[in-house]
Amino acid sequence: MSGSPAVGRPRQELIGSAASLLGGAAAACGGTAALILTGHRTAAGLIALVAAVLLLAGTVKARAGRRRALLFAELVLDRILDASILAPLAWVLRSLSVRVSILALIGLGASFVASYERARGRSLGYAGTETVGYRGLRAAILVMGLLAGWIESALWAFVALTLSASAIRALNVARQERRSPRSFEAEL
Repeated sequence: MSGSPAVGRPRQELIGSAASLLGGAAAACGGTAALILTGHRTAAGLIALVAAVLLLAGTVKARAGRRRALLFAELVLDRILDASILAPLAWVLRSLSVRVSILALIGLGASFVASYERARGRSLGYAGTETVGYRGLRAAILVMGLLAGWIESALWAFVALTLSASAIRALNVARQERRSPRSFEAEL
């Protein structure tokens, strides 16, 4: 019995640090949105970088700890990171460049659709994952756009990447369905 607290402690520390990292990411997301809305693009880029690093580290730790609440939190915070950059950009740029503002909204929508596809596919029993590398690349594109001032280029890259992921997920589900003995054609 004396060994059981020591066995449980590393898991609790892992979970605690995952929650702390994700909490810090959430706070940094709020700061990012506020800085974009107040016209501080470069500072927003720095805080978004902090948010992305904390989110990615929290994601890795949450996945290692395998606690459902933390796994759910890291998925939601990934959407919050996108929204904390893309929605404020759409708002701030609406009068300066309608095209770029719309592009930010398309990126936000595409991000939510790609995430929904993955979640819905998994709930229906199809295999599908979202790697930390994919998340890191999406965040890096947005952060670099803020830091370098290449907003439109970053948004085009983000939209292309996110729509590609959405298309690949749809094709993956279709391929799995064709191979499944449970498919509609197999029932006929």
